[in-house]
Amino acid sequence: MARIVRKRKKIKPKFNKKMRGKLIFLFAGVILALIVLIIRIFYLDAKNSEKYKKIVLDQQAYGSKTLPFRRGDILDRKGTVLATSEPVYNVILDCSVVNSKKKYKNPTVKAITESFPNISKEQVESYLRDKKDARYIVLLKKQSKDQKKNFDAKVKKNKNIKGIWFEKEYKRKYPYGTLASSLIGFSSSGNVGTIGLENYYNSTLNGTPGRQYGYLESGNNFEKSTIEAKDGKTVMTTIDANLQSIVERKIKEFNDAYANNAREGTGSAHTAVVIMNPNNGEVLAMANYPNFDLNNPRDLSAYYSEDEINAMSEDTKLDNLNKLWQNFAVSYTYEPGSVQKPLTVAAGLETGKVTRDMTFFCDGGENFGNIRIRCESHHGIQTIQDALKNSCNDSLMQMSYLIGKEDFEKYMRLFGMYQKTGIDLPGETFNKSLIRTADQMQPVDLATNAFGQNYNCTMVQMISAFSSIINGGVYYQPHVVKKVLDSDKNTISEVQDSVVRQTISKSTSDQMREYLYHVVSEGTGTTAKVDGYSMGGKTGTAEKIPRGQGNYLVSFMGYAPQDNPQIVIYCIVDEPNSTNEPHSTYAQNIAREILKEAFPYLGIYPDEEQTGKNADKTIVGKGSTAPKSAPAQQAIPEELPEEATSDIPDTTGAPADEPAVGQ
Repeated sequence: MARIVRKRKKIKPKFNKKMRGKLIFLFAGVILALIVLIIRIFYLDAKNSEKYKKIVLDQQAYGSKTLPFRRGDILDRKGTVLATSEPVYNVILDCSVVNSKKKYKNPTVKAITESFPNISKEQVESYLRDKKDARYIVLLKKQSKDQKKNFDAKVKKNKNIKGIWFEKEYKRKYPYGTLASSLIGFSSSGNVGTIGLENYYNSTLNGTPGRQYGYLESGNNFEKSTIEAKDGKTVMTTIDANLQSIVERKIKEFNDAYANNAREGTGSAHTAVVIMNPNNGEVLAMANYPNFDLNNPRDLSAYYSEDEINAMSEDTKLDNLNKLWQNFAVSYTYEPGSVQKPLTVAAGLETGKVTRDMTFFCDGGENFGNIRIRCESHHGIQTIQDALKNSCNDSLMQMSYLIGKEDFEKYMRLFGMYQKTGIDLPGETFNKSLIRTADQMQPVDLATNAFGQNYNCTMVQMISAFSSIINGGVYYQPHVVKKVLDSDKNTISEVQDSVVRQTISKSTSDQMREYLYHVVSEGTGTTAKVDGYSMGGKTGTAEKIPRGQGNYLVSFMGYAPQDNPQIVIYCIVDEPNSTNEPHSTYAQNIAREILKEAFPYLGIYPDEEQTGKNADKTIVGKGSTAPKSAPAQQAIPEELPEEATSDIPDTTGAPADEPAVGQ
């Protein structure tokens, strides 16, 4: 069989000579281009390295920069600034720029040290020497706008001042220092409201931070894109700064006068005043002593020596600061004493169980088993007007039997004594465990509650309830903010007056004002009388727990004018620094001296004949020096001694060693 022999085909090369030549030429061109590019890079690096380095670094610095917002202001009712945020500047040193040319160093260092005295020439030079390539060194923080302007003026005059720039921030400032300190509150770093309005309206006052982004365009041009910060809203309060100033000045006068009087220490454990418009619930002033400087809220030196502060542990120091920061009017509860009596009488009249023609016989007290609750006098026969005028505990206890515990609780609820008021301030204390319901009351509880012992309330609860007694029977929710404004001061929202409920009828309210007028004109409240003005009110004296220690909280609640009340004032002095505490004259003297200045300022004019009443009185009563004992009370017959309570059992449920006043 014959073999078949196949002829192999000749394979042609893929690239012919011509194509190979072209590839070699192309490869040589690429190599040459790379060599040229490398040479160019080295050339640019040698010539412009600092320029491109700065662009990159600047891009890093500004690529994601936060822009601060301005926290909103807090204003008084007339637009006076109580809290604001002012621009401040961090001073930034760019060592690489200053060191880039010898001629920059001396003028830059000189300008820095002249404009910002808090940093020395040696400090700046050490940075330039030891960190010569650093781009971001914070020389100083929170420097003022004026200091920055001074530096900028120097830069305009000397073009060799280089390498300094500024970061803008905002610093909270309180123009009036201690004014309304516990009410306004303060903010900590990061725009966090700590207490007061700064805390309650924190989210309203705060804005939204902005952002600044950067990128390189073609041609190495650095472009910025900015989302502006949105500033916070401004809060306008109901507070009148001038009225607040009057109140705080008189409180300080009292405490200065009584400091180290009967014992070493301040003029009282606490002194507090609230002034309110009874016709809408607006708080016009709210102050307490001790207070503090809002611009330096952690300073205890006004009340403790340097040695005492140094000896404090951190926990003790913080505890003392917290006590200083608290707003007495909303955060403390206490037994109110006889300022409660108008509420009891109003409840009795409204139910019809106490009538205007009733009389009561005071024989000096009431017996509950082996306990006798005393009245400080044997007043004899008392009408309702007499009982309030003379602050007769015995008569009020007898009224409580007629009212009964169920109706007593019903009206105390209407007066807001079983719930928070809802005032727009943080830290309002709830007295739920400090006031009994009808099913928990024993006869002695009802009797003592009727004249303001053995239950606790806050100042804001009591003044709100009392306002409804004198304004026609309308309970308004108390509030301290009037409106909210945007950053351009345009009104965003207004706080409407809020009627919560009707507590008593207008006829009962009218009758109560008549009774309360006689308390001030001829009863226990005569010391509070401002000559020429029709006024009503009620005094209060409450023995604190533990009983029998001689510690009292005294008070005065008053209003004017008589027929159409425009203002109500509530003043409390907790443990006046005196050997004889149980006298409401301490509080009455403060209230009278405040109202003397407040009436003309508020446009409340005299409506009675002036008789010279209390013309010789000062913040301490008669004279210019605080007496060791109680200041004398005027116009009370000898057989009617000053209002006081004693031998009152502790049925509040509070521990025997705990004071009635506290959180």
